[in-house]
Amino acid sequence: MVVSVLWGILLSTRVLKKRDNPGWLLDLHRWMSGTSVVMVLLHMFSLYMDKYAHFSISDLMIPFHSKYTKIASLGAWPVVLGVLCFYILIAVQGSSLMMRRLPRKYWKGIHYSSYALVLVVSFHAGWSGTDVRAIAYRVVAVLLIVLTSIALIVRIVFPKPARTLSAKVEGRRANQLTENLQQLVVTKLWEPAQGIRAISFARPDGSALSSWQPGSHITLHLPNGLKRQYSLCGDATEHTSYTVAVLRAPESRGGSEWIHTELHVGMSMEVSGPHNHFDLEPASEYLFIAGGIGITPMKAMIEGLPARRQWNLLYAGRSRSSMAFADELSRTHGKNVTIHADDEVGGRVNLDEVLAGFKGQVYACGPEPLLNALIERVSSDRLHFERFVAVDRSEEAVAREFTVTLQRSNKTFTVAADETLLDALAAQGSPLISSCGEGVCGTCEVRVLRGTPQHLDSVMSDEDKDSLGVMYPCVSRAESDELVLDI
Repeated sequence: MVVSVLWGILLSTRVLKKRDNPGWLLDLHRWMSGTSVVMVLLHMFSLYMDKYAHFSISDLMIPFHSKYTKIASLGAWPVVLGVLCFYILIAVQGSSLMMRRLPRKYWKGIHYSSYALVLVVSFHAGWSGTDVRAIAYRVVAVLLIVLTSIALIVRIVFPKPARTLSAKVEGRRANQLTENLQQLVVTKLWEPAQGIRAISFARPDGSALSSWQPGSHITLHLPNGLKRQYSLCGDATEHTSYTVAVLRAPESRGGSEWIHTELHVGMSMEVSGPHNHFDLEPASEYLFIAGGIGITPMKAMIEGLPARRQWNLLYAGRSRSSMAFADELSRTHGKNVTIHADDEVGGRVNLDEVLAGFKGQVYACGPEPLLNALIERVSSDRLHFERFVAVDRSEEAVAREFTVTLQRSNKTFTVAADETLLDALAAQGSPLISSCGEGVCGTCEVRVLRGTPQHLDSVMSDEDKDSLGVMYPCVSRAESDELVLDI
């Protein structure tokens, strides 16, 4: 039970970050939970077979039916606690098997009782067991109680991250959950720079929105049918509004153009998220590099850092007038911020000078040339970046058919050479929630159980996807003849 709870804590809080694989964490969590049920059943069977204690089936299943007492002052309560814990254990395990069919809040309420279960079981064992005076028992019991207490503290101090990629958090793809779609109202519009429009959204009743962490983005479901993702750039501690900034793209496909020309205060819009593929990992020193509108996630990260954390920001753009929040950041953070406007200094940033001698973590968001230059200069273990648009990986694609097996649905089908995996899943009655359709937003993430995916997306590095055991079927395909997916 304790190991299952500990693994559940690691699974939900992600305190190990990239060192863990949520796939095997979930599998081990499930295995240990099932094993604890088996062990309890064996415990009850051994009591039934014991000729000294004389426990009947009714004694084991009905509270207060057994007359067994070890501590006279406590009466039947130690055994009663054991019977009650058995039913709680069955409820926790049963709700886990039925989690798809249960409302989320009910499943969570039942699941949280597992923390109390471990502590109550320790009292049951201590008050009714015959070996409690043995030094080995006492050492093990104290250790388990201490571990559970520490786990509870970790669960409180490190709450579940605001990541909607559930395959990374709970071992289930986000598409089996809701998209967190909500109707929000535009409460404020302003221009932080030339050609950039900032928008604040809130619920009509002003109630709290879902919490988010720096690096998160939301998806705007525009009335013209388009879905567009924009990084949150407001204050993560402000729970009643979301703020994004949108650049008016010169070759807009209808998203930014509509936002700049049609959106107005008071308008209601469907918004989903927040989602996060750009986590800020713990580090002693940061270098943030933003190009143009790439300042939006950087701004939220900087404002979310502890006061004593060492960091610097390099913010580059064509002209200061087109650089959103440049004056605000300089005014607030002073020497930590370097503004590089091409028209003022007469050229682009010299990245070799900027990176010289720096050994900390580098976070970057901006146009592709900037990111490519950083990829050439900074090792992958120190570089974290987010792209505006998908990288063209069409030359890597191999147009051939492959077989897909959906393990949970017990379906097997063939994906044609001219068909996307996302479309094939929809045709088989297992549609995924998707958004960009270009391999950028990561909404359609699915867990890969067996087989080798051919990653053609731009959500994260291929190595990270393989280590996490996920793929994005809107554009990605298969290198192996068969893929087995956790659907």
